[in-house]
Amino acid sequence: MGYRIREIPRSRKGKSYENKKRRRGRPAGQRSADDTPLRDGNRDRLIGLLTERAARTLLYYLSETNQHLYYWFGVYIRDNPIPRNGHWDDVSGETFLRNLLSRGIERAQYDLGHDSMYAHFGECGVDPRNLAQRIMDIRTQIAKEMTEDLSNIAEENSLLMRETLVTAFSLDNVVDHPLSQWEGTPSGGGPDDSPLQP
Repeated sequence: MGYRIREIPRSRKGKSYENKKRRRGRPAGQRSADDTPLRDGNRDRLIGLLTERAARTLLYYLSETNQHLYYWFGVYIRDNPIPRNGHWDDVSGETFLRNLLSRGIERAQYDLGHDSMYAHFGECGVDPRNLAQRIMDIRTQIAKEMTEDLSNIAEENSLLMRETLVTAFSLDNVVDHPLSQWEGTPSGGGPDDSPLQP
């Protein structure tokens, strides 16, 4: 019976670097010296969340003011979602905005889905660049509001810790232990077993 020695490859020749599923971060010129992969990814996800919320805010506004634009933009959001994972361009919402900025004026028509004789309310032109600009303006405003909210995190953490400690040490939360009736005695001993009694 012979043993076979399995040969172990010495190098993968950069295969892990070339992995297609590996998250690619921002180019070095767009990062600060203090960036870490976690910080970089968190920033991209936060910007993507801001972009998505700004787009949803604009979509809600359009539902009340312009049905043609609302329908067109709703389809665009459905077809071009901002993912939670992937390339940094996609996660940060930059691809979403670049696609809008690179489009020309398009026709939009609101359709009720009824017979064609009743369904058409005319057409209007959609300027995707204008929509992208509005999204960026809304995103800036949401970011300012969020910055104000996040500046209170340290105070909220202190308040949470204070409330937790007060709750933990309040008399209502003290559990009666069976041995607590023998206060001042060694563990497990009764009043007669105490060495301090005369």
